[in-house]
Amino acid sequence: MMEREHVRAATLRQRDGLAPEVRATFSQQIADSVVRWIQSEGFDTVMLYLSMRSEVETHGLLEKLHHAGKQVCAPVVNTDQNRLIPRRIQGSKTELSRHRYGMLEPNNTCPIFPIAQLQLIIVPGIAFDSKGYRLGYGKGFYDRFLTECPHATPIGLAYQIQVVADTYPQRWDVPVKHIFTETDRIDI
Repeated sequence: MMEREHVRAATLRQRDGLAPEVRATFSQQIADSVVRWIQSEGFDTVMLYLSMRSEVETHGLLEKLHHAGKQVCAPVVNTDQNRLIPRRIQGSKTELSRHRYGMLEPNNTCPIFPIAQLQLIIVPGIAFDSKGYRLGYGKGFYDRFLTECPHATPIGLAYQIQVVADTYPQRWDVPVKHIFTETDRIDI
């Protein structure tokens, strides 16, 4: 457990230490790569996280996916039930509201999206390892959600500095199938 906390803290410090303009450039490169890959793989329904703090920025990716004609949803964090609820975003920024954890999420005007129809799930992370395991903020929302969606392909977005040797996964952790960084795609 201490190893996980050390990796989480050290990687978060590095990520937070990237200059905003560097994060913006890297996020753009990652978004372009992800959209090309989504188009080549033929995914039509995508759930993505709405970035906060120093995470790989996804608001540009959301716009690119809408422009490409994809159905896009983002999770609403239900803290009472400890689960994520996907809601479809039609394209308006007025559809978003701020959760008490600090991130934006779809508001109640956005329709709940059926989990069975999700094809691709883009997950956030603080650190990822070469086996596809990730460290998040430690609440387990995404790991629980991914077990509900075994038919969907999970991918992670990360700056190269977030790819670490080991995340010390726990038995309930669900790995992603690909990790997109500013320099490449890591296939698991």
